[in-house]
Amino acid sequence: CPLCHGFGDLAVLDEDKIIPDRNKSLREGAVEPWTKPASYRKKRKLIDEAEKRGIPTDVPFKDFKEEWKRFVFEGEGKYKGVEGFFKRLQRKKYKVQVRVFLSRYRKYVPCPTCRQMRLNPHALSVKIQGLSIGQVVHLTVQEVYEFFQGLKLSPFQKQVAEKLLDEIQSRLKFLLEVGLDYITLDRMTFTLSGGEAQRINLAAALSTSLVGTLFVLDEPSIGLHARDNHRLVEILKSLKALGNTVMVVEHDPEIIKSGEHLI
Repeated sequence: CPLCHGFGDLAVLDEDKIIPDRNKSLREGAVEPWTKPASYRKKRKLIDEAEKRGIPTDVPFKDFKEEWKRFVFEGEGKYKGVEGFFKRLQRKKYKVQVRVFLSRYRKYVPCPTCRQMRLNPHALSVKIQGLSIGQVVHLTVQEVYEFFQGLKLSPFQKQVAEKLLDEIQSRLKFLLEVGLDYITLDRMTFTLSGGEAQRINLAAALSTSLVGTLFVLDEPSIGLHARDNHRLVEILKSLKALGNTVMVVEHDPEIIKSGEHLI
């Protein structure tokens, strides 16, 4: 996506973080980023410019007219307001302290161009059985597996896509085997629990058929329904059967009993 650069979300200024206390006036420091000693001149400039335009500086921000609020944020003429201040800071975001400062006053909103699908219009215009790739990744692993299982292709399409479909279905099958049928393919990795992340790594390891490897797992059953524990045990055993060593830190009795050596 040309607007969000594939992130799916846009970082925008959060008015509630910039002006957290609307009972304060401009003189009392309503604009929170400019209450710091280093930003005293910015606060003084805002008060001067507001007074030039007849905007009261001792009235609570919550009582401001819309045009006054717009002036504070967007500025007027040569004075660029709060938004101009943050735009200038953007040029220095190669500095860690600037990035930290900017993050304090931002929020993330869905990208209006790609609607969190992260791709450009050309990629999203290609559809198979009515769905684009952006719509497919919004589905759960189980739903995507069923979608590809039910694909109706012509003989030529099958010839073109055969290896690709086999690879897709194989990877989806491994995710199903580790009990991740409920996860959507566009799920952000930082939202995964420790157990879910480990099971995704397990699925990746199974798909690459690693051998002679030591796997150390810290409670991989976290987030897994009790009825699916046996599936996890079978996966761990299959890793061992390939010639790997699997070490598991676990509290679940069923998984503990399946181990060959207990410490």
